[in-house]
Amino acid sequence: MMKKFLGLAFGLLLTVFTYAQSHVSFNDAASGYDKTAVTTFHFTFDGTFKLDDLNNNAAYYTDYFSVAVETKDAGFSVTITLAQDDEMSRRVITRYMVTNKVEHVTVNGTDLALDEFMGDYIML
Repeated sequence: MMKKFLGLAFGLLLTVFTYAQSHVSFNDAASGYDKTAVTTFHFTFDGTFKLDDLNNNAAYYTDYFSVAVETKDAGFSVTITLAQDDEMSRRVITRYMVTNKVEHVTVNGTDLALDEFMGDYIML
């Protein structure tokens, strides 16, 4: 019984630590960034993400935006371009991030929860 409990606890901890290591950075937030004036957003996803997943998940949202993924260093450069500049298209970016299991986005060295990031840098 104790072996099962320890095995389960170890498995959960391993999952948490592995999951928490995924890293996404937002590259556009320089001084003067105006979220109301942009329709293209640039991100860096680290190597824990899979190219096929990033592309396949993007295919669900083509009515709202396009996603261009390029291999870069040990990760991926991801560019999201809105099909229309409206609230719904911007909101659906959240779905894309959640589908890829993104919970936090780093902006200028500060780690933000996904909802906070979306409100501050993407949503109108």
